[in-house]
Amino acid sequence: MEKAFTRPYRPLKVNETWIESFPLHAMAEQLKGEDAFAESGRNALSLVRGDEMTVVLTVMKEGAALHEHRAPGPATVILLSGRIRVSAGAEEATLESGSAVSFTANLRHAVKAAEDSAFLIVIGGR
Repeated sequence: MEKAFTRPYRPLKVNETWIESFPLHAMAEQLKGEDAFAESGRNALSLVRGDEMTVVLTVMKEGAALHEHRAPGPATVILLSGRIRVSAGAEEATLESGSAVSFTANLRHAVKAAEDSAFLIVIGGR
């Protein structure tokens, strides 16, 4: 049985010992039902935050974009549902559900939703 997700949600702080499960699909659906998604076409929730790793659940409507920006650490984008395009300069990757892309810290990149999508962003690591 999935655990209930309620707002306000506080991200887990990374420490030496912890384990937590997340009902990602249910959380994504709730994010799609919030005002931020209706107004901007996107919404996000930090699930885990720490000095070495941050995990963010993001949802985007078809056509919505995250304009070019940088991540402060190496990052991996893991697509849970939908289809997105991740571009960095002349390079572009189209992700389908269940696929991922990784890139180095400070690489300028952009994301555009080709259809309604939900994905995880994992930033950091050694």
